Amino acid sequence: MTRVAEDVAEIAGHRTLVAVDGASGTGKSTFADELARTLETAGRIVMRASVDSFHRPRAERYRLGNDSPEGYYRDSHDLAGLRDKLLEPFAAGFGSVPLAIFDEPSDTPLEVVEEAVPAEAILLVDGLFLHRPELVECWDLSVYLLADGRREASWQDYLTRDLPEDPNARADEIDQRVTRARRRRYVEGQALYEREAGPLHQANLVIDNDDLAHPELSVRPPSR
Repeated sequence: MTRVAEDVAEIAGHRTLVAVDGASGTGKSTFADELARTLETAGRIVMRASVDSFHRPRAERYRLGNDSPEGYYRDSHDLAGLRDKLLEPFAAGFGSVPLAIFDEPSDTPLEVVEEAVPAEAILLVDGLFLHRPELVECWDLSVYLLADGRREASWQDYLTRDLPEDPNARADEIDQRVTRARRRRYVEGQALYEREAGPLHQANLVIDNDDLAHPELSVRPPSR
C-alpha cells in the first residue's frame, strides 16, 4: 500500500484523479479506503467516490434481461454523469462537486449535494469498468486489482455450503443458487470488458490481491 501511495504522491498536482478498478469481489472499496488513509497520514487531502453512486436506474440496467453480460457491461453505470458532473469538474478546478447522484438500493436519484473541493486534492474513485474508453483518459493514475483465486473459492463456498444430503435435492439447490447469482451476467460481462477495454494493459499498476498478506505488484506503463 505504501508503494501505491508513493506513486500517487509522486504524480499528485493541484488536482489528481486516481481509479481503483477490478472485477466484483477483488476488494476495490477496501483497497481504496486503505489507500486514502495512507495518503491522509502522509498529509494529503483525499476525497472518496464510487462508481456505485453513479448507477443507472434498474429498468435501464436490466433492459437486455437479468442475465445479460452485455447489459452488465454497457448499461450498469451513468458514465456521462460520472464524467461530466464529477471527474471533469474536479480536474478543471471547480470549487465543489457531487460525489454521488444515485442510490442503487432504492433505485432513486439522490438530491445532489455538492462537496467543497480544496485547491489541492486527490479524488480516489473505486468501482467496476473504470478503464472503459469513456473514462480511461480521465485518470492521472489507475490501479487494477486481481483476485481470481479468492473469487473462485468464494463462489465454490456459496455453491456447496449447507447443501441437502439427498442427491436430487442437492442438485436442485445448486441449480437454484446458480440462477439466483446470475453468474453468466457477471462473469461474461467482466470478460467482455477485459476484451474490449484491456484494463490489464491500461492500468498503471496491476495488483494481484489474491493473497491478502502478500499482494504482488506489477508496474505497467500506460499504453494510452
